[in-house]
Amino acid sequence: MGRNIRYWYTYRTAVAVVLALLLSAAIYWLYTQQVTCDAGPAGCLVKLSVHPEDRLFANQTDPGPGVVIVGIDNKTVQHAGTYPISRDQYANALQVLENDGALVVGLDVEFHDATQNDAALARALAATKIPVVLSYPASVLEDLQSHSGTVVQAGPSSTPPGIDQAPLRAFRCLDPDALNPKANQNAPCAQPNPNIVLGSTDLVLDADGVVRRIPLFVQPACFAAQTCTSAQIDTFGFAAYRASLPGFQTLPALQESGGMATFGSAFSMSVDSKGSTLINYSGPPGNFAHFGHYVSLDDVGTAPASTFKGAIVLIGAYNLSGVNDEQLVTTSAGSNATLSMAGVEIHANVVQMLLGAQAVGGSPSKLLTPEPAWLILLLVFLLGLATAVGVSRVSVLWGLAGTIAALVVFTFAMSALASFGNFVPDVFHPWLVVALTYAGVTAYRFLYEDREKRKVTAIFGQFLKPEIVEQLAKTRRGVDDILRGGERRDITLLFVDIRGFTSMSESMEPPDVTELVTTYLDHLSGLIFKWDGTVDKYVGDEIMAFWNAPRLQDNHALLAVRCAYDLINHAPELEQMLLAKGLPPIRWGIGINSGPAVVGNMGSRSRIQYTALGDTVNTAARFCANAPAFHVLIGEETYQMCKDYIAVDLVPGVQLKGKSAETFRIYVVTAIRESPASPWVQFPTEMATQAHHTFTSHYTQQTVIAAGESGSRDILVGEAAEQALAQRGSSPN
Repeated sequence: MGRNIRYWYTYRTAVAVVLALLLSAAIYWLYTQQVTCDAGPAGCLVKLSVHPEDRLFANQTDPGPGVVIVGIDNKTVQHAGTYPISRDQYANALQVLENDGALVVGLDVEFHDATQNDAALARALAATKIPVVLSYPASVLEDLQSHSGTVVQAGPSSTPPGIDQAPLRAFRCLDPDALNPKANQNAPCAQPNPNIVLGSTDLVLDADGVVRRIPLFVQPACFAAQTCTSAQIDTFGFAAYRASLPGFQTLPALQESGGMATFGSAFSMSVDSKGSTLINYSGPPGNFAHFGHYVSLDDVGTAPASTFKGAIVLIGAYNLSGVNDEQLVTTSAGSNATLSMAGVEIHANVVQMLLGAQAVGGSPSKLLTPEPAWLILLLVFLLGLATAVGVSRVSVLWGLAGTIAALVVFTFAMSALASFGNFVPDVFHPWLVVALTYAGVTAYRFLYEDREKRKVTAIFGQFLKPEIVEQLAKTRRGVDDILRGGERRDITLLFVDIRGFTSMSESMEPPDVTELVTTYLDHLSGLIFKWDGTVDKYVGDEIMAFWNAPRLQDNHALLAVRCAYDLINHAPELEQMLLAKGLPPIRWGIGINSGPAVVGNMGSRSRIQYTALGDTVNTAARFCANAPAFHVLIGEETYQMCKDYIAVDLVPGVQLKGKSAETFRIYVVTAIRESPASPWVQFPTEMATQAHHTFTSHYTQQTVIAAGESGSRDILVGEAAEQALAQRGSSPN
């Protein structure tokens, strides 16, 4: 099996599918690691800090008049002359807001330490007729721990201990001794103020330090310290929302079960392992001010009463210089960038999200629904498999275009779900699996094709000129397409052999024989390559070449004849090279034949060669064996294919074994022309012969020449053959 999975175009789909499955499994594992890392360091192996729930497109909307931010800003501090500002200023603001018709006032301000102005605020809180939410944070974010879907504040008795920052008893209790500094400030309220609600302003940060979720279930530090009996308080935003409802004191608490937080029959929202839910930000930092839902604390009392009427008012530090009350958030309007948002505005976004929790009049709920893990797993595997199959079946460029198009379509489709249905899709991991699958399949494809090119070069590099080898290497199916185990096709074969070389070589030194053969083979092979021929093999001094394989050539017979012309025409050039090396001049004859033959990769298990077999091959070899020096003998089929371009003489008196003299004809080529209308050019046989005689006379070792001449197997052709036949016919038996 392993040995067979090497043919890209045979097993490409199987290989691509296996690759897609492996990558999909790896990507889904990375997704689970992201969830684990966000939940806490335990079990987190790979910290990615990649969050696909961040939306891609702008989502800046008017949060609506239901929530108003009253900011403790630079203007407020400048007018007050000090920071923290006096608590009687909060008391005055509370009275104004109540008179203006605010539903709820939330104070995102820490009131855990005593000051000289506490009495004024305590009286205002005791007298208020509207619910007031007081901030109860952990001392620092690092003091937060996660346990069974609940965020736990570290108190004095925790390990490690934390600072209990519960608001002063005077602000949440109606006890007569609440303002007495000598009274036990950690004692539970004997008379709790029914209009005072504690809300956690704690935030949970994802692994990249960005606030995307809000914890809904918080255990206060006082519970661990046993100074209160409340095991759970609501997050600040939910506490303000709940307090705005009629009879909020009797409403059911938020319950968590099976990854869902349920508020009675009003709504349910999905939560993670920390009991946190995604925040649906209405826009970037400053969005509330942009739509006119922001008032400076310094302007409370002068702002129109309609600004606060029927609204949930949250008071807190807002872009206050020198006060670090901001966290990074992700908002669609920030081009998916992380921006610093004031804590009070984060909680305001939570409130406006909860106010729109129930779908009304066709408008979708503002609660965000994250994509479930099973759907992410399904999408990752389906997209990975679709990419693998698609890319493996088309070209690389079409695969790239299709991959980009699929990513664009997928992104816009999922973004539409996010925009119109508050569905929060995971786009990153599907992106990743599509991109990696395309890259993996393409890389494997290039590795395979590179190997196939190297195999083609190894097989054909010594038989074909480089340009043809390069063209064959680009064949779609590589070697598997070129070498199909043998096929029958019409080809033209050319054999060329040195006349009398066996006898000549016996009279020469071995190094001279080697040098002569090497020079001869190199020179003639270059001319064969010039005419796009395939050099099949060398057998001693004999060269076998053919045309129309491995690639198709319509004019293969004419190419072979033109090559033969060049082989003879360049004879003087080769002989001069040999003479310069002190080697004897040589002569060669050429045989050409066209017809059917079996062509393919043949041989034994230990040695395979691309070659041709058949009677056409054998006949061409016999033509060569009988060809006089610097003559070209061709068969009938070759002549018929080239008759408009060559002139021939019939060769009489040559009978090949197994061939009928009546039906089998042999021709010697005498002339050639470029086109049927071009003038004839005589074959350079006479020129080559004269040059050979000239170089022979200059060669000193005439015994070598004589040996070659004595071993010649030349036959007579043309007029000489006819005269010889006439003499044979007139001689007595």
